[in-house]
Amino acid sequence: MKTKLPAWWKTLGIQDATAAREQLLLALGGFLSIFIVFLISYKVTGLKGAGAILPSMGAAIVLLMAAPKAIFSRPWALFTGNVLSAVVGVCCYQWIGDNFIAAGSAVGLAMLVMFASRCLHPPGGATALAAVVGGDVIHELGFYYVLTPTLLNCLILFLVSYSVNQLIDKRHYPKQTQTSGTS
Repeated sequence: MKTKLPAWWKTLGIQDATAAREQLLLALGGFLSIFIVFLISYKVTGLKGAGAILPSMGAAIVLLMAAPKAIFSRPWALFTGNVLSAVVGVCCYQWIGDNFIAAGSAVGLAMLVMFASRCLHPPGGATALAAVVGGDVIHELGFYYVLTPTLLNCLILFLVSYSVNQLIDKRHYPKQTQTSGTS
């Protein structure tokens, strides 16, 4: 059952609750998505932890499941935002060296690249940051980090979240948008 919030609560940004059944299905979809991403990535790479699955995928799946119509959740944002951010993060780690400067640079530059590419995806900032502060397992991957775990994680996450969203009534992911020819 959906509950309505008092009007003044909405000024705080509190949203009406999603139906309990839908919440459960989405949470189950989130579990299933991360489980499958981690399992397949582990089987492909032989690595555990951040070498197999990026922490930013946890944030990405929340967007894909809970806000499938948001611009941040679109496939272009998911794939391009994370992949470009991974490239930026690896470059910052390899070229700057100092973790404090490289970490800030990775996130700031990833944001600029995502803005320029029209693929803003907030978890992309975490993907760039992980390339700098992810430790030896991530650093040893070098630019391979862009393919796996980043691209591999995104591909699996997209396929599972697409499937789960299609199973839930009235949810269509990805959201189809009309283009009017103007920007």
